[in-house]
Amino acid sequence: MSEYEAVPGRTDIFLQRNPNPVYSQARYEWILELKYCKVSDTETEIDAKREEALTQIDKYIHAYRIKDRPGLKAAVIIFTGKDKFEITEVL
Repeated sequence: MSEYEAVPGRTDIFLQRNPNPVYSQARYEWILELKYCKVSDTETEIDAKREEALTQIDKYIHAYRIKDRPGLKAAVIIFTGKDKFEITEVL
């Protein structure tokens, strides 16, 4: 689900279990926060985006609509240019 309203804010991507019992065998649900950086961005600028994303994730996982969900995981994905990315798992 894209732009799931977590209050405060909206997640970039929330991969939620399907409530249908036939498809509900997924072990985890994921909140993904995406950030995009230019190739010319300095490490300081990239670190600032990373911190911003981590702060957002922290708000989402404590929001009343999301907290206490079993198997909830979260990650920040930072893209730099077209070829480089990093993934940081939060939970």
